[in-house]
Amino acid sequence: MQTRVTRIEAIIPTLATREDLAHLEGRMRSAIQSVESTLHKELTSQTWLIVKWVSGLLVTLLPSLMAATFYIARYLN
Repeated sequence: MQTRVTRIEAIIPTLATREDLAHLEGRMRSAIQSVESTLHKELTSQTWLIVKWVSGLLVTLLPSLMAATFYIARYLN
């Protein structure tokens, strides 16, 4: 029984206290908030990049498709 108590007493100083956990929680909240804001910024940037590409493709392809349709309807009877 004494050896078990001695082992437990040896472990007790390495355990976290409530203050340690509260401090760790504050640091984790700060880190998570930083990651969230960075992720939001990057996702917004990528979204607008995709919108630009799709708009550019539409502006380029639609007139070409209309011209091809007009040519086929007009000259390939």
